[in-house]
Amino acid sequence: MICLSGLRGTAACLSISQFALICASFNLFTLRDVHAEELEYFQSSFMRQTSEAGHIALDALSKGQDVVPGRYWVAIQVNSRLIDQQHLDFSLAIDNETLVPCLPASLLTLSGVKLDALKDPSSLQTNCLDLAILVPGSTVDFDSSKMLIDISIPQIALRADVVGYVDPKRWDSGINAAYLNYQASAQRGRNRYNGPTESEDLLLNMGVNYEGWRFRSTQALRQGESDKRNWVRSSTFLQRDIPGTLANITVGETSTDGDVFRSIPVQGVLIRSDAGMLPDVLQGYAPIIRGVAQTRAKLEVRQNGYPIYSTYVSAGPYEINDLTTAGSSAELEIVLTEEDGQVRRFTQPFSTLSNLLREGVWRYSVFAGRYNAVYDMSAPLLWQSTLTVGTGWDTTLYGGLMGSDFYQAGSLGLAKDLGAIGALAFDVTRSNVQINTINDQSLRGMSYAIKYGKSFKTGTDLRFAGYRYSTQGYRDFDEALRERSQSSDFLGSRRSQIVASLYQNLTNSSSVNLSLSHQDYWGTDYNQRQFQFSFNTQHKGITYSLMASQALSDTYNNDRQISLSVSIPLDFALASNATFDVQKNGDHFSKRSSISGKIHNQKLSYRASLSQTESQQTSTSFSTNYQTPFASLGGGVTYGTDYRSLAINTSGAVLLHDQGIEFSPYLGETVALIQVPQIAGVGVVNATGALTNKEGFAIAPYMRPYRINHLELQTDDLDPTIEIENGTAQVVPRRGAIVKHVFTARKINRLLLTGSMPNGQPLPFAAQVSTADGEQLGVIGQAGQILLSTDLTPQTLTVRWGVLSDQHCELKIEPEAMQNLDGFYTQDLVCR
Repeated sequence: MICLSGLRGTAACLSISQFALICASFNLFTLRDVHAEELEYFQSSFMRQTSEAGHIALDALSKGQDVVPGRYWVAIQVNSRLIDQQHLDFSLAIDNETLVPCLPASLLTLSGVKLDALKDPSSLQTNCLDLAILVPGSTVDFDSSKMLIDISIPQIALRADVVGYVDPKRWDSGINAAYLNYQASAQRGRNRYNGPTESEDLLLNMGVNYEGWRFRSTQALRQGESDKRNWVRSSTFLQRDIPGTLANITVGETSTDGDVFRSIPVQGVLIRSDAGMLPDVLQGYAPIIRGVAQTRAKLEVRQNGYPIYSTYVSAGPYEINDLTTAGSSAELEIVLTEEDGQVRRFTQPFSTLSNLLREGVWRYSVFAGRYNAVYDMSAPLLWQSTLTVGTGWDTTLYGGLMGSDFYQAGSLGLAKDLGAIGALAFDVTRSNVQINTINDQSLRGMSYAIKYGKSFKTGTDLRFAGYRYSTQGYRDFDEALRERSQSSDFLGSRRSQIVASLYQNLTNSSSVNLSLSHQDYWGTDYNQRQFQFSFNTQHKGITYSLMASQALSDTYNNDRQISLSVSIPLDFALASNATFDVQKNGDHFSKRSSISGKIHNQKLSYRASLSQTESQQTSTSFSTNYQTPFASLGGGVTYGTDYRSLAINTSGAVLLHDQGIEFSPYLGETVALIQVPQIAGVGVVNATGALTNKEGFAIAPYMRPYRINHLELQTDDLDPTIEIENGTAQVVPRRGAIVKHVFTARKINRLLLTGSMPNGQPLPFAAQVSTADGEQLGVIGQAGQILLSTDLTPQTLTVRWGVLSDQHCELKIEPEAMQNLDGFYTQDLVCR
């Protein structure tokens, strides 16, 4: 028993076991606190080094220093977006353990930080910025293995106009190349009543890029039951960007925009602005927030209760014109906090339509040429110009002029954000047309249109609602030309048209969509009406879809379709999905069951189905598709009670460039050609199924024009003899460009060397090994060993473990003369 006296003469008695437990606990917590304050230290004496190199290296490693303070060439990325590469100075932080870069003030501009919104702008005058203090919430990380500075800046501190913005100096016109996209199909069948049937189709989309010019042509060859081949060319044109105008020029066969007048096929010269060249934030509409601050105040904008924008404004009038919003309408809450703590709040509702632009943003088009007649109609000369300008007061003005030798038209419209009410657009168009060339019969008329759009708090989105009324004398250009040519396709001039689209979210997994349209004509009872309804939901992994549609006209009065589909995921055998659906088309009823799946690394897909009609006629079908690195191959067979058919199809692309011909399953409008010289079988992360061929080429389709596109190689399964310096890259192509990027790669050999000093001592631990050109290959490990990756060329390596003249030596290596052991060239060498 152990007794302890208290301060006031009291005593407490403990058993020996209790006392030992308390002492052990005390020692445990004490040691924990002591070790928490001590730095980690590695004992270097066991290494038996003759120099201080080992001690210095271990001391640096204990502090997490992979590189020493100095000046280095590094890549800089902000929010995972590469913005620059430059030399930066690195120094030890206050803790003397980590390296921190000296960030210049110019880096904030490159990053897109709102400089005028900084709480203390005077801090920009320092040589090295403290980003964490300057922009709260930001971080700076340095990855010495990649020589990469990764900066994270809260999105709320960035200018909205830099979201998606890329300096036009980086836009790449790409290489000179030619390509061909093709789709080919053939079908053979036999019907009990009509006998044998067959058809063949070939669709070609070809292009040539040369010195910034882009030639494009789309053509189709069709052969039907009559064995008559029909060759159709839909468009052929030359195109290029016009520097400094945010526009491009097109020469040849194309189509005009449908923003102001109806889109029509034309031949000639077309100059029009390209919205893709604008930053993402300027491509859509958002209101401008204006007000007056009493002092330098903090301004915050919230949407649905969440902050979407924050900045500091100076005393006096302010204007926020770089706002980024979500959705087509909302109510924004603006919170202004003055320096004295006074808080003022107000709201600003907004709504938008497709033709609403931000203030200061404008789009235009100018065309001169001919109408490109598809059928046997005349091709008169034609000119057209349109202009859309975002003005003040949340208003956009738009209009245009159009003329020919027999047709003149002018249009003027206004779109307005009415806030909580919605967005409204109204335009009026006047036409003057000479229909009869013999007696100079002239028709004049007006057309009025109104559009409305709004999203409601109930989750209802009235995506588009419009009504157009035209007087009896109004004609658009296509109507006037058909009437003038006495075409059988002319149904009369359009009198009125109503269109509407409604979308409703019911739950997170359920939605309803409804669209309606109605159109009638002057001088005839003919009209067209159509509606489409769809309901989609998901419950416990099972997807349910209900769809109904009907098109009513004088010709088709009972074209009604109703279908219900149930899709069940499967996880057994080779099947991944089972679908059951029923359909009623007019007076005909049918039901179908099908099963589908993907195998062979998702490259081979198949679908098998069994269907039956109300008259008990059955049919069985099976189709499959295989995705190869160079093309897509497919086929299917159907066998029914009264018919059977066999179909095959293929699609792919061919790319011709100055170093060869490449094949791909598909090409988009804008393409990246990747080369890993002479390295085959390397995959591309953002190009599913793409692998480099034996020359090292692969194609990444569907690049975004005027935007930074990331290319990333799949290096996990590379042969160990292959070394790629950097498996990621960025390209910024112009629209339609074929940009080429070469990844630096080489086939290497692994050398495992054991080096020693002339006196027999092992080379100093952590000594640096470099080539004669100064390229660092590695560092000396334990017992003088080093693992190198190099070619088989004889060379002399330099080993350095200090800055003094006698703290280095040279290793002469001849890899081909070394012993090859399990893929490693090994040898013991003396460094002299």
